Amino acid sequence: MNIYQIVNNPSLICGYDSLGGGCVINHLHFEFLMLDDFGNEIANLPIEQRSSTLIFDTKLKYKNDNEISMFDGTTTLKVSEIKQPLECWKIECILNQEGTGEISAMENLFQNSISHLVNLILTKLIEKEIPHNIVITNEGRTFYLIPRKFEKKEHKLNTCWNDLAGLVTCKEQKTYDEIKEEEIDNFFKNEVSLDNNTFQNLTNDIIAQIESVFEIKKY
Repeated sequence: MNIYQIVNNPSLICGYDSLGGGCVINHLHFEFLMLDDFGNEIANLPIEQRSSTLIFDTKLKYKNDNEISMFDGTTTLKVSEIKQPLECWKIECILNQEGTGEISAMENLFQNSISHLVNLILTKLIEKEIPHNIVITNEGRTFYLIPRKFEKKEHKLNTCWNDLAGLVTCKEQKTYDEIKEEEIDNFFKNEVSLDNNTFQNLTNDIIAQIESVFEIKKY
């Protein structure tokens, strides 16, 4: 998050691969790319254009009034799910003060809010030993969290964060020349994505955990 403040370039993308999710050893596998390095060819990642459905939103207001809040109270976090071609979550920061349309004077604290919510979700994935990929866009205000199957074998396509975000890389020129978009979508759905029941159960567990501490609004 600090890197986004330093770079101050909306084209900066950050990605992360967990062990079993494109990372072959257990370390912090962060990568960065600048979309403006592609010129006008790529304005944003394909994952940013995918249809999503809002699940809940929250300002991370504690249910217990005695808790001391680390959050500014004006940052709304919207959590949505994306179904195709992968089951994943989209977490967005909305920085407007309620009823004013103005950005909070404490807007830098949005980092505390989105980082805390993302951490709660990632902790659940780690507890359940579910591999995952992370894609961070929109100057650190939008996260895509992709829970996935454990990568056990070699495939003709890579399945790192950039591939799942839509910048697909192939291991052979022949595959690149011949593969169709429908084949890529089916591959991600069948070989990478969690099945719908597992994903929904995981989503329900996460919502229950967050709702036990913070006020949320479900959709």
